[in-house]
Amino acid sequence: MPVFDWMDSARERANADPKYRALGSADATVYFQSGKHARRVSFEAFKIESIESVDLNELRDKDIVISMSSREWNSYLFNRRRRRAPALNALAINKPIIKTKSTGARLAFERISRSIQAFVDYGATKG
Repeated sequence: MPVFDWMDSARERANADPKYRALGSADATVYFQSGKHARRVSFEAFKIESIESVDLNELRDKDIVISMSSREWNSYLFNRRRRRAPALNALAINKPIIKTKSTGARLAFERISRSIQAFVDYGATKG
């Protein structure tokens, strides 16, 4: 799905950048959704271990799901690239884009949110 085409290069760039590792250890699986498409992103220790396409049924009862329409993802990445969009946490204050299954999962998201945001920002910036 084109809306998630940025993920592989973002993973490569994040894993190669010492600044990403400096954000700290992030051990979680985060699901990204856009319409009928979803990706499972595995954050392990100081790197992004894997990115896999998954069926929407797999999103049920998952700890962390970040969901926007294709248009919203494209707009968000475009505006992050130009430094005109807030972080996902701030965006989620007014729009329910971050879904967590429990308070513990929400706290886990908060703990690793800088790593998740950096991953998305690597995708927003090209090259």
